Amino acid sequence: MTAHQGGAMSEGSRGIVLPQVKRLTISHFSLYRNRSQNVVAFDKDVFCLSGANGLGKSTFLAILNYSLTGAVAHPDPKVQSLAEYKKRAVNNTPDYFSGRISAADRDIADVTIEFSIGSHDYKLTRGFFQLGELKYLRIQGPEVQVERSVDVDEGAEGEELLEIFEANAVQHCGLAKFDQLVYIQHFLVTFDERRHLLFWDPEVTRFSLFLAFGLDTARADAAGEWQRKADRLESQARNAQYQATSARSQIRDLLQRSGSPIEYNEDLEEKQRRLTEVRDRCAEVVDRRVAQEKDARLAVGIAAADHHALTIQYNRVFNDRLNPESGMSDHPLLLRLLHEQECGVCGTSGVTDIKVVTDLLASQQCPLCRSHVAEQEGDEDFDTLRELDQQLQESSTHLKSAQEDLERATGRLTEAQEELRESTRVLSEFEEDNSEWIRNKTANSGLSDVIKQLEAEQRSAEERRDKFREKRDEYQALVAPIAQELAEAYAEAETEFLPRFQSLARAFLGMDLHCRLEQRARGPLLIVTVNGQTRREQDALSESQRYFIDIALRMALTEHMLGGRSPACLLIDTPEGSLDIAYESRAGEMFGAFVRRDNRLIMTANLNSNRLVLELARVCGRETMHVERMTNWSILSEVQAQAEELFDQSYAAIQASLDGRMF
Repeated sequence: MTAHQGGAMSEGSRGIVLPQVKRLTISHFSLYRNRSQNVVAFDKDVFCLSGANGLGKSTFLAILNYSLTGAVAHPDPKVQSLAEYKKRAVNNTPDYFSGRISAADRDIADVTIEFSIGSHDYKLTRGFFQLGELKYLRIQGPEVQVERSVDVDEGAEGEELLEIFEANAVQHCGLAKFDQLVYIQHFLVTFDERRHLLFWDPEVTRFSLFLAFGLDTARADAAGEWQRKADRLESQARNAQYQATSARSQIRDLLQRSGSPIEYNEDLEEKQRRLTEVRDRCAEVVDRRVAQEKDARLAVGIAAADHHALTIQYNRVFNDRLNPESGMSDHPLLLRLLHEQECGVCGTSGVTDIKVVTDLLASQQCPLCRSHVAEQEGDEDFDTLRELDQQLQESSTHLKSAQEDLERATGRLTEAQEELRESTRVLSEFEEDNSEWIRNKTANSGLSDVIKQLEAEQRSAEERRDKFREKRDEYQALVAPIAQELAEAYAEAETEFLPRFQSLARAFLGMDLHCRLEQRARGPLLIVTVNGQTRREQDALSESQRYFIDIALRMALTEHMLGGRSPACLLIDTPEGSLDIAYESRAGEMFGAFVRRDNRLIMTANLNSNRLVLELARVCGRETMHVERMTNWSILSEVQAQAEELFDQSYAAIQASLDGRMF
């Protein structure tokens, strides 16, 4: 493995190092019944386990993560807290393996993993059903020399051995708790059969962002816990509000049916309901228009930045082209005239007839004194200027279009705000004109004991709601400075992180992509923009686009978090079934680009001739990539056995690609 070249360590990454897997030994795993023991060496940058459906490819990644964390990823990706998630994942583990390991193998099935964390080498063995303990542990490195094994029945010693492992792993990884390593393995560096999308899940994403961009691990853990408590309090406040609303509705219904002197006016009730609905709809429209105007303003900013960059490049090339001996060194006047239509000599603006100037420049004559300037050898700069001029015109058109979109969005927002003001005014006038009727509706004279009890329940619910929100605000006040620190750290790191992410995503999409950090009530979230269009929701992208953009995000985040201390290693259950043929090879190119940056992949793929694996094999070659044929691990079904010749052909095609040959 070559030294990682991901760039200098960022301030926010705080020295995090992740395990680098070297070897995995799976023993007596019933699903892989062709062999009592399967040994896998991860001695190349890419390990691809290739096999047919149902042979246990996804299970292999689950075993690998279990060997490191002692837990199998829970199918429900909801994260209440890191500790609670780990507990749920551990509890999920026996059910996961029960269907894959027979009763006869339960006591002897185990997995041994060898890996390094920085300068420390680890080797440990876990039983698949002996949760919370280890069978064997070896740690070798500076100031640590541990090697112990325990008998199967010695549960207490096995638990002690697990505690020793987790304490050392946390310290050597630079984390605050072992729960954090479980989270990183299950949610950040693993894209498995759950197909969980990090990009569109703020509750899960926020811890990754805290680690990658601005906080040490202890503060990241605290911020996540505070935000979780704030979310829970907000949920409780909403429940209390629902109880208050329900009590109020019951009071209204009882008043209508009670025969009390309070008159129920159906026409006024209906009109008040309709006016309230109009006002609420207008408020919703304003919220949408605000978001659209914000997106349009961002698009203008991006377009303006691109135009400015092209202008600077044009000026530099133009300056290099001018002959310093020709007396034309005051070229900024020409640039001002050509691109801003303003004369720098007399100050006249809006000059449109500049053809004479451009003709003189083209003929190598000074536009002021008409002296001939000696033509420079070669004319590459002129071609470059012509190309940049074309790009500037296109950029200007794009900027103008974005500005027009912003003007339209601003206009629509203004109209929506005016409609909201008008609907609010109409509702207020109605309530003023019918104030006596409204007061009578809420009058409590002559109310039954049931109604009085409902009123008490309403008041109690409203008091609980207010207390929940008050406490919620306290936790949000704790999170706010950390969120601001994250925003500032992201802005500083953007010049490193964003190009990493963009280059990977562009290798797959073939389109320009941008993302920005946006603070939301439930935590920070990265918002993706494709070709200038903001994609806030998952369904704004195709399935394959969602999957591989999310994988690109994980790659870039992990690289940035590690800060160049070690390679980033991702575990990917390849979602090739979601790809159409046009994107298969591009996905392989994206994976190859990640590996060429001295990173690693442990992946699974169907044993067929899909372009993803073939392209990755071509890019990496045999020295960098190993393809393990999984059909040798398990007994094929009758249908698969009949098609084994096709498997042989597919495997041969992959081997040919590894050798750089067409099959």
